[in-house]
Amino acid sequence: HISIYGYNNNSMELFTHSVIKDYVLWFTKHGSIEREFNVFDNSDVNLLLKGLDSSESESITHGHIFPPESNNINELFSEYIVKAPDYYCKRVINRGQLKNRPDIHYDAIFSIEGNRVKHGYNDMVRRGGYQAPVGAYTVQERYGLWICKDYIPIQRVNEWIPGKGYEYTKLHAFINCQNLSLTANRGSIDNTPSEILKDLKNAVKNIYEKIIGSDEWSEMEWLEQEASGYRTAEKEKSDYDWRIKKIKRRNTTIYKGVGLIEPERESGVLSIFIQLSLLEKELFPFEIVDYDTHVGIDVIAKGDIDTPIYQSKLYYVEFKNILTGAFNHSFDNLHAIVCWTTSIKNGDVVHDVKGKKRVMKIVKNENCERKFFLDERTDPHRIQVYVLKDYLKEKLNIEFTPNNSE
Repeated sequence: HISIYGYNNNSMELFTHSVIKDYVLWFTKHGSIEREFNVFDNSDVNLLLKGLDSSESESITHGHIFPPESNNINELFSEYIVKAPDYYCKRVINRGQLKNRPDIHYDAIFSIEGNRVKHGYNDMVRRGGYQAPVGAYTVQERYGLWICKDYIPIQRVNEWIPGKGYEYTKLHAFINCQNLSLTANRGSIDNTPSEILKDLKNAVKNIYEKIIGSDEWSEMEWLEQEASGYRTAEKEKSDYDWRIKKIKRRNTTIYKGVGLIEPERESGVLSIFIQLSLLEKELFPFEIVDYDTHVGIDVIAKGDIDTPIYQSKLYYVEFKNILTGAFNHSFDNLHAIVCWTTSIKNGDVVHDVKGKKRVMKIVKNENCERKFFLDERTDPHRIQVYVLKDYLKEKLNIEFTPNNSE
């Protein structure tokens, strides 16, 4: 019977039942991975645990917890469909010796697990919709590859796993070697000779390469591909239903027998601009000759329809759904802006990406039609802004109203 008084300066917050149990099952001899390698010397030992926040003791059997392997992948996909990869679990056990030190042996276990499998046996994993205990962690913070001595995890070495990204999160993996030299607190393998660590790292690389070329890994990838394809089709159906509902709520109008839809995106602004340019050739004082959304300003235009391109002056025209005070392009070479609406008022300042400023000026012509310009007093060129919602009303008496049965 051992009693310890005053440990950790009597700081008690880490001595909750869930935190102690998790530590025991991951980082002590009682949570050893040895039984996976047919070492059963301690298999009959039970630990009676009661954390400071618990009213009852819990009996914890010896050994680290590994979940049961999953069923046939076709059955898994039939049961869980898009979530099937999260329920996948297969294990690979490998035992061998180091290439340059054949007298040194290692034991490795790689459990390939989906996240739902981890959630099923590990209450300490944080996830959405679940109130995890104090001291909980994410999959990224705990899982991957652990190097062990005495079959007890010492240090996580995810950098030993080839590849990039978060592939290691699929792994619940351990490699044990009795020839590691640990620091005094057993917290690091840094005292181990570099040639041993190099050989162990190569052993891990060989095991991992065999795993990703194995049936188990192919099954996991197949599930992910199938789930992704199903998820894409499911999302397309959801998007389709959402867009149909949205169409029924959209504002529309009919002009010269052509149905027009009030735009909600930049592409919609361009669409209605092209439609009306064909119906009313004099409506806009320029013609689009090139449209490209990959980089820079959207449109290159020329001043009129009749003059050939090689004789015309070409300039930029930018399309926006809503024009705001922060303009994400340069004013250089910009001739005009076409937007559906704007939040900018008369006298407001607009900044471009280079920090240059222009002031919005709204004036009325002799027909009481409003014109919008971005002015800069040292530049004689005024950038005209076509606010289509107002421009179409004033020029063509076009108004958009809620969609109806007609």
